[in-house]
Amino acid sequence: MSRLLFARGIHTEEESRRYLNPSLDDLHDPFLLPGMTETVALLRKAIDEEKTILVYGDYDADGVCAASILMETLHEEGASLAYRIPSRHTEGYGLNADAVREIAEKAQVLITVDCGVSNVEEVALAKSLGLTVIVTDHHQPPEILPQADVVMDPLLGEYPCPYLCGAGVALKICQALQGMPGVEKRLDLAALATVADIVPLQEENRVIVREGLHRIMNTSRPGLKALLEKAGLQAAVTADDLAFRLGPRLNAAGRLGDAKLGVHLLLTPDPAKASHIAGLLEEANRTRQNLEREMTASALTQLDAAELAKSHVVIVSGEDWNPGLIGLTAGRLCERFHLPAIALSIHEDTAVGSCRSIPGVNIYRMLSACADLLERFGGHEQAAGLTVKTENIPLLQKRLEEEISSATPEECFLPAMEYDMIIPFRTWTPETLAMLDRMEPFGCGNPAPLFLLQGAEVQSLRRVGKDGSHLKLTVLDEDLSVVDGIAFSKGDVADESPAVLDLLYRPIRNDFRGRVSIEAQVACVNNSELLVLSSRRTRTP
Repeated sequence: MSRLLFARGIHTEEESRRYLNPSLDDLHDPFLLPGMTETVALLRKAIDEEKTILVYGDYDADGVCAASILMETLHEEGASLAYRIPSRHTEGYGLNADAVREIAEKAQVLITVDCGVSNVEEVALAKSLGLTVIVTDHHQPPEILPQADVVMDPLLGEYPCPYLCGAGVALKICQALQGMPGVEKRLDLAALATVADIVPLQEENRVIVREGLHRIMNTSRPGLKALLEKAGLQAAVTADDLAFRLGPRLNAAGRLGDAKLGVHLLLTPDPAKASHIAGLLEEANRTRQNLEREMTASALTQLDAAELAKSHVVIVSGEDWNPGLIGLTAGRLCERFHLPAIALSIHEDTAVGSCRSIPGVNIYRMLSACADLLERFGGHEQAAGLTVKTENIPLLQKRLEEEISSATPEECFLPAMEYDMIIPFRTWTPETLAMLDRMEPFGCGNPAPLFLLQGAEVQSLRRVGKDGSHLKLTVLDEDLSVVDGIAFSKGDVADESPAVLDLLYRPIRNDFRGRVSIEAQVACVNNSELLVLSSRRTRTP
């Protein structure tokens, strides 16, 4: 355990305690966030003067959860409220001028969640129309900030946890207004958003997700109950469940239709209404899966193997591709080719794009270097969005290729997986697995420990699953212990019939009819793949 913790930068007894036993006591004072004092004062003043406060969110799971947290909190504080979630398809990300003009007709205070830090012109318009404007965001701030009454972003100043998502920032506002009782009511939504938005599960985020997971299974929210039921989740919920089962269902509303459905779901007190909305999201998510497969297949037809071999960025495009799915397609391409990838949806003379990147390539910085070619852009190191004139796409590809290749060491483009250590498989018992459980929740910034099994002698390999895409295997490790395992999406290894394999795996329990066994959930089968395996541990603690 000491070695595993050390690989995550945890070196002292106090750091170990906070990591293994995160508690709400570890949450930072919300007033350490620059702008929190002013935000609370403006919100209190608006409530006292009975002004209408409009909460403006984003159309993804983080934005929906953030808007729900703030709406619920301000409602309890007695505020006169309205909210707006823009359409991904007709308005795009962040504030827009038409929305600002409409808001000015019915509200006096505008507060953004999960967006706004790049909307310099739109905030200026809001101020000119007499609105008090509070921007709360967590995305990378540009060099020139909007001239709002307050701009609050954990990346500004010296806040101890710069990794908060939009809902995390909203939770800190709740903490400032209501203290820990308010936080405890809304940890379920903040945990879902934190995992769905793929921010590092470190510091406060680890507390939020660990504590939030406990509350999700016992939630009193009809909306979350309905979402859990549709996802088939009845046992203990894990961070993986938030990432791959709840998050996609909540995101489906904004990807294919109206993201306000998500807010309605999370805030409704009516179980029947919640069940109906969850059903709509379930149907939307199935449609999303089918459309995503079709879009990714179309994107792959545009790529040439010879060109990819010498490229440092992948750019694909399609006429009127669904803007809600291009990020997923970019992610698939990024993962498949281990290159930064951009998927563009072209409509007439303009294209809206979504970017996903690899470790070592800061895609936001690369876009910044090409800002003169872009209409707008924003995001993080690993994910970003952009709008570009169609005529500029070829030049953008050329410039990005030059910027990325000149700024990035070639080793960054080698597919790599890190493992934690090499230990005999017989080490794994129910007791040692219980030790690993204390390291959860796993995800971005806190990956599940992986272990290397070298030179495993193959006993059997066979395809499993409906389409035979998965691999069931039995091997012998170096001390002749029998290791049973499953490798998802690696069924083709069975066709190669290798005699010896190197495996990266995660030990898991298999409870079958009361009999507990330990198996290997294989993340990598390194028989013929060009893959760099490296240890996460740089030196012995």
